[in-house]
Amino acid sequence: MISTFNILTDVPDTAGCSLFVELSGQGISYWALSADNSCFALSVYHFSAATTNDKAADYFKDIVSEQPLLRQSFKKISIIYAFSEALLVPARFVNTATDTEMLNLVYGEDDESVSKSDLIYQLNLQNIYRIPKSVEEVVANLYPSAAHWHLYSILSGAKKDTINLLYCIFSTNHFMVQLIKNGQLQIIQQFDYKLPEDAAYYLLSVCEQFGAPLKETEVVLNGMIDQESALYKELKKYLPEIRFCSLPETFTYDEGIKNYAPHYFSHLFEIAACV
Repeated sequence: MISTFNILTDVPDTAGCSLFVELSGQGISYWALSADNSCFALSVYHFSAATTNDKAADYFKDIVSEQPLLRQSFKKISIIYAFSEALLVPARFVNTATDTEMLNLVYGEDDESVSKSDLIYQLNLQNIYRIPKSVEEVVANLYPSAAHWHLYSILSGAKKDTINLLYCIFSTNHFMVQLIKNGQLQIIQQFDYKLPEDAAYYLLSVCEQFGAPLKETEVVLNGMIDQESALYKELKKYLPEIRFCSLPETFTYDEGIKNYAPHYFSHLFEIAACV
């Protein structure tokens, strides 16, 4: 596990504050907002490719143990799962008894995971997903009263102004993509990649499969990607309408955050604005 960012400012009385934690197979992020929507803490950790789910759960325990802030009392705690095994299903087809069966059909059986679901009421969809049991047990033990969502549920329900949008969140050798065409959600999916050419191929393939013209589709980049990187330059070869996401104006940011490119953390604060 690598601590990529660890930004902490003057910590207020956290009893009136909000804590957000994002957990995935690629890493852990947490950030905290005061009652006046000012961010006073933000940390991002990345895992190596060989990290198991059990090890990820252990890492989370270690982070909470080592960070006094995470053991404080908060008014609101939100856990966001960003594991890739998820299905968006029209609500009329959802049956709690068959959620696990649908996930098993697509991703294979997994006795070491637990199924959950979120209703995306804006789209009348149900997001059925599963998370590792080891991770759920740690979260339930540390934050028994926290609210839970899946990342897809939050992003799908968020309003998007662009008619055609390819919204991407990059981490190390992994990214998530959401395609909206003519204002309608088409797909949310995650991909692993080794080379910049791999990432470009996956994005072009998504656009082709859903008939989204490249010249009419805005590509918005979040996360660990820089304008001078080989990855960005490769994407720019094929995707003409490309930009980096900015931080939502809803919140106030410390200089420690402003010292970095806004798109490094933009999706985290978009999550906070939605939950």
